[in-house]
Amino acid sequence: MENTEYDAIIIGAGHNGLVTATYLAKEGLDVLVLERLDRVGGAVTTDEFSPGFMGPMCSYVSHVLQGKVVDDLELRKHGLDFAYSR
Repeated sequence: MENTEYDAIIIGAGHNGLVTATYLAKEGLDVLVLERLDRVGGAVTTDEFSPGFMGPMCSYVSHVLQGKVVDDLELRKHGLDFAYSR
């Protein structure tokens, strides 16, 4: 088995882990992100909450993403958009 070294290992691919990993990688560090589930996103993913019904279980946490992070990581360029209700 190949011995690979990383500057940082992030446990969890929720939005906090992904943001942290991205900032570190932008600084030139070799980063490994580990996630126990078969998808990334953590609390802002879509799940089946009742047989046949899918929905974003904790999507309300996405609004806490700071504007500086959105700008630094160019998230709007990659499709991030928020829809607000009145």
